[in-house]
Amino acid sequence: MLTFVFVCLSISVTGLHAAFTVTVGNPSVKVKENEGVDFKCSYTADFGSSPRVEWKFRDLKGSQTLVYFDNKPTGMYEGRITVYNGGLKFNKVTRADTGDYDCEVSANSGYDEKTIKLTVLVPPSKPVSRIPASVTTGSNVHLSCFDADGSPPSTYRWYKQNTPLPEDPTKFPSFKNLTYKMNVFNGNLEFPIVSKLDTGSYFCEANNGEGTPQRGDAVLMEVRDEDNSQATAVTGSLSTETQNVPSKITMNHILEKQYGVFMLQEVKIKLEIQKLELEITKLKLELQKLGQEP
Repeated sequence: MLTFVFVCLSISVTGLHAAFTVTVGNPSVKVKENEGVDFKCSYTADFGSSPRVEWKFRDLKGSQTLVYFDNKPTGMYEGRITVYNGGLKFNKVTRADTGDYDCEVSANSGYDEKTIKLTVLVPPSKPVSRIPASVTTGSNVHLSCFDADGSPPSTYRWYKQNTPLPEDPTKFPSFKNLTYKMNVFNGNLEFPIVSKLDTGSYFCEANNGEGTPQRGDAVLMEVRDEDNSQATAVTGSLSTETQNVPSKITMNHILEKQYGVFMLQEVKIKLEIQKLELEITKLKLELQKLGQEP
């Protein structure tokens, strides 16, 4: 009975320490741009005294790069990092260093890896916004706002007449008649069916919690009714032309009829002339015949 308890206790204690395990000090690290950072990475004794240690980097777009390989930093990291027994240290980081760093350890047929997520903190820059100056009532209108530098990515707020617009206007009596849709994560402000109530001066603000929030330029967006004056002028012109069409058709028809009458009269006159010429010819023949008789 005592032996059984000892065996179970041995198995339980062994299970607390998994073989070939890599451990990192902090899986998520945040540091300001141009400052140094230290990644802690340790491993169990199963790997031996000198295992193979590699560091890999995967940026926000998913592109992967070797940082430390074959016991030395790769070209783009030479002079920037120091690898020691238990971790990796950056002398100074830039915003391009934001991403995931994999600490991979292998030896004695064992392998394990752990990831450290680095976020290089960068204040937002002045956002670039696109706001139309004039739109037509009833149309679908998009306003956009984007900050290219903020890390972590900025969230966005829109202002109208220097008043912040709530993310959901239906929850506030002062804004319930407005029909916009706001996306605070990508900076879009959409008016599915814009109305004259939406006329006003707009600007956006980018904020990621680092430094001072940055505002874009204010632009007056005027919502106007569709201009029908040109269409009316064209319609009026067409109406005038349409009114003149029957009179033109009637006149042409009359002229054609009169021309036909003249042509018919001319034919009749020619026939009468021919009949007269025929009668004259007959008379001449009769006279000749009388003159030949004794």
